[in-house]
Amino acid sequence: MAEKAPDVVVSEVVDAPPAAVWELVGDPSRIGEISPETYSIRWLGGADGPRPGARFIGWNRKGILRWPTTSTIAEYEPQRTISWDVDVVGQSVARWSFTLESEGAGTKVTQRWQDKRTPIAALVGKGRTSDSPSHNKAGMEHTLATVKRTVEG
Repeated sequence: MAEKAPDVVVSEVVDAPPAAVWELVGDPSRIGEISPETYSIRWLGGADGPRPGARFIGWNRKGILRWPTTSTIAEYEPQRTISWDVDVVGQSVARWSFTLESEGAGTKVTQRWQDKRTPIAALVGKGRTSDSPSHNKAGMEHTLATVKRTVEG
């Protein structure tokens, strides 16, 4: 049976202050501008932006596959960190996060994916991708390169 995968962590230094980077990564409703997989989100339950406990549905794509996910904001500290748990059938299967740290005149932005799937959910997930960590790492590298290019102009 499949086991939980190790965390995937990708970082990039952006030549801009944290506030400029945060404007792009600190609100999941902007994820479609930077992600190769998630192209849109809609806030749920009256939420209109990120805050702990706020929920949203995200629409994802890989090739011809399309699927929705429901997520809940777990941590939110403006210009510092945001994380959300992705739920499938009411069970958290992953935590995604962005963390910002000042680095000289720029900002080190780190994206993390934590596998929270049960062994059965990990096995089912193989239908979407045979290697979630490698797939996610490639997507995260694309995301952070897009953040860097967008923010630096």
